[in-house]
Amino acid sequence: MVGVSAAASLPDLVRRGEYERSWWRPDLLAGLTVAAMLVPQVMAYAELGGLPPSAGFRAALVALPVYAVIGTSRHLGIGPEPGTAILAAAAAVELSDGDPARYAALMATIAGLVGVLALGSGLLRLGWVAELLSKPVLVGYITGVGLTLLTSQLQPFTGVPIDADNPFVRVGEFVTRLDQVDAAELWVGGLALAVILVLRRVRPTWPGALIGLGISMAVVALTGADVAIVGQIEAALPSFEVPDVGWGDVRDLLPAAAGVALIGYTDNILTARSIASKVGYRIDADRELLALGAMNAAGSVTGGFPMSSSASRSFVPTTLGSKTQLVSLVAGATVLVFLLVGRGVLAEIPRAGLAAVIVAAAFAIIDLGGFRRIAELSRSEAALAGVTCLAVIGIDLLTGVLVAVGLSLLIALYRAARPHDSILGTAPDLDGWIDVDDERAQPLEGLLVYRFDGPLFFANGEFYAQRVHRAIDVNPGEETSVVLDMEGVGSIDTTAIDQLGELIDQLEADGRTVGLARANARVLNLLRRAGVVERLGEDRVFPTINAAVRAHRRREGT
Repeated sequence: MVGVSAAASLPDLVRRGEYERSWWRPDLLAGLTVAAMLVPQVMAYAELGGLPPSAGFRAALVALPVYAVIGTSRHLGIGPEPGTAILAAAAAVELSDGDPARYAALMATIAGLVGVLALGSGLLRLGWVAELLSKPVLVGYITGVGLTLLTSQLQPFTGVPIDADNPFVRVGEFVTRLDQVDAAELWVGGLALAVILVLRRVRPTWPGALIGLGISMAVVALTGADVAIVGQIEAALPSFEVPDVGWGDVRDLLPAAAGVALIGYTDNILTARSIASKVGYRIDADRELLALGAMNAAGSVTGGFPMSSSASRSFVPTTLGSKTQLVSLVAGATVLVFLLVGRGVLAEIPRAGLAAVIVAAAFAIIDLGGFRRIAELSRSEAALAGVTCLAVIGIDLLTGVLVAVGLSLLIALYRAARPHDSILGTAPDLDGWIDVDDERAQPLEGLLVYRFDGPLFFANGEFYAQRVHRAIDVNPGEETSVVLDMEGVGSIDTTAIDQLGELIDQLEADGRTVGLARANARVLNLLRRAGVVERLGEDRVFPTINAAVRAHRRREGT
């Protein structure tokens, strides 16, 4: 376990003298392993994004050292990732007019916009934005991405010509053209996929993608199978070049960039926090935004495309005992060496083998277990996950994300507007007041103690009044006193203040004495400034429910 708990980048650890000599070996081993995973993935994910493999190498070679310097996760596997690649590609392809050079510039522009948005958000300390995407939204989104990835690889994996962009239509075309399956492509891709999946299960720390590609290359070389190969890869060293696009393109790409930034950051922070909590250190959410922004901004001007992180490349170093982001520096250096001396070998990789890498990634991110768990706990949240998944598949990734965020906010608003409420009663041998739904509790005749477990605001002030009247109707006896327990009311706005004042006036007009109990200082101060407490009387404001009940009993002479 890492010996310190503070969030820190690799330079922070070195500067503070916290990097231990014993960490070199596991960091070096993990870096070499990540490089072996990264080489086939950067090529595959670049192709997935509609770019040549060289763009994937340029992106990774810039992202790895930038994150190691700024980021606070010691294990996050930074670089190209299928979700952000395909999300960016969906926006860029509409504006490219089929021009590969313009398409590459648009993809780099999206990366630059992601960088600007993330850097600005980090400076404004907006790390909490990741909380806008709930668990059901993330499960639905990532499953939709996984299914989209699967359909996107039907052509290179099987050789069947497919023209459609929509995943549902792609599947339809594939089914009607099964007679055009290329046996050689399917055999090579299927073999690579089988190797990757088997190694993932029995040897998860091995570079399964690289081994699978190596075996597929050997099969093609030995059998002479006629399959498509990657072909020549240009020297992919990063070079400074600002994307050649207009301000109109920037405006049109901004919504897609915002979606990529939100998804990429959320993916990063959730993966990073998951690992950090197990290993024993903290993640700085705002620094993670800065790191995401810096690496995408750097990738934009060096011929790359939007990047975030890969869960598989994050968890494997953890299992190997790595301690710091030296892993990224070792991985980057290894990829660079491999690229400089091994481009000829990479050129012979079968495209069906690259498709197998993407299909394996799709299998890994389709979260059926997440769907099952959510469905067991909440049908409404399971429906939200399903709608998100269908929106991602049926419309497009960005719209799916926007639909999901909108539905999440609506559900959150509904839950805030209609929270749990209860009548409180006493129970023998229990200290305090409990919900009368508990069989041990007894409501008090002639006295209603009502609790509302949520903020009072414009969307539920009238609902609050209705629930109080309903509680009076179901409570036994003829109430002469009503105690409004305000402990669960964390905040109140001006609309609800007026509605609460009207409710109190109505209850008093009906001959009932109203008291407020356990209101927090902020709520009570607002009620005083609004004149509600003055109309009610300071002697009707109580620090506890027991104090309010004693006052009721004194009035009733009991």
